[in-house]
Amino acid sequence: MQEAMKIFDKVKPRNFPKNTWQWHIQDPASQLLTWNKPPKSVLVIKKVRDASLLQPFKDLCVFLTEQKNMIVYVEKKVLEDPAIVNDENFGPVKKKFCTFREDFDDISNQIDFIICLGGDGTLLYASSLFQDSVPPVMAFHLGSLGFLTPFSFDNFQNQVTQVIEGNAALVLRSRLKVKVHKEHREKKNLVQNGVEENGLIVNQQEKEYGKQTKYQVLNEVVVDRGPSSYLSNVDVFLDGHLITTVQGDGNAQSFISI
Repeated sequence: MQEAMKIFDKVKPRNFPKNTWQWHIQDPASQLLTWNKPPKSVLVIKKVRDASLLQPFKDLCVFLTEQKNMIVYVEKKVLEDPAIVNDENFGPVKKKFCTFREDFDDISNQIDFIICLGGDGTLLYASSLFQDSVPPVMAFHLGSLGFLTPFSFDNFQNQVTQVIEGNAALVLRSRLKVKVHKEHREKKNLVQNGVEENGLIVNQQEKEYGKQTKYQVLNEVVVDRGPSSYLSNVDVFLDGHLITTVQGDGNAQSFISI
């Protein structure tokens, strides 16, 4: 397990002194996060290709930029929606956004908290954007599934204000830390003394286990064979201990997040 993901909840929190971090761990539903300093930047994630979310997205962004003077980060692909591109009234607000591209731009140190508009899938996507520490997430239920999205959008102004002022409860959810080692059997005999045939230096870990990719996931991870026409052989380890070996199209691992 890795660092917990912090999700805002609607539970009424206790009152702690401001300008400090306070954790009340007796009840997971009543933990309180207070800001060391007022938050300045927020990442707004909208479920893509959903026309019903365009107006809530615009209303939220106008509120954050014009009334709360927040720095708003938005994915570049969201702003490429024709309904947003062709909206001249939304143009002045859109110019204030900071944009980024998934897998290209690192914004991990730029975001104070996240607001999700969608369902559980949107929240899971937000988790995938941050492979280290995840900023606190405020998820509005505007999708098909909403087990992890406790907020209604009807009075979003008041609820967002409560979060910005530090008057909000938190639920901590653990994430699964996954390391995938891909063994290159055809290269096994080409590696000698830590150097491949092409002259590249190979570290000891890659020499023994192959290339390694790291992920942090909220609910589950699926490892499949990809475009290969052969069955895959997957050795599953937990904390360094071999649990099982699976031969098949792939393997799915999930865990209970509490």
